[in-house]
Amino acid sequence: METKCIILGIGMLIVGFGLGFAVNNLFTPGPKGELRSQLLINEIEWSFEGDFWIMHIRIDNVGTMPVTIESIGVRKNATGSTEYVDLNPIGIYSGTNDIAPGGAETFTWNSTSGSAPFDFLLPGNTYIVKVTVYDGTFERTTRAPFEF
Repeated sequence: METKCIILGIGMLIVGFGLGFAVNNLFTPGPKGELRSQLLINEIEWSFEGDFWIMHIRIDNVGTMPVTIESIGVRKNATGSTEYVDLNPIGIYSGTNDIAPGGAETFTWNSTSGSAPFDFLLPGNTYIVKVTVYDGTFERTTRAPFEF
């Protein structure tokens, strides 16, 4: 009886952790059908610099393989919204788009980098950030602050 309770408790812990991890991140395998990269879009911070709202997107490589960020797209959280994509994302600390296993990098995205209209990022709006790597995509929903 005691062993069954322990096994049940461990199983519930694993399921709870998995659900908590998946709540803010969505993983979609690419054309190969197998997702081997393991990324976590950990934090998205907002700032206003000059005339632009800027997202600072921290991406953690929680897997065992190095990954190359191919693109970062942003769309409004609404059916049929247009996705604006930065096809040349560069990490602000490493100056590359590569993330080593267990490492992290922060990327910036603004209307210019994504070829979006000037007023695309607006206070209080909700957006979906999509990070693409060679074997799939990772998404996270974020809301712009109402003011700074």
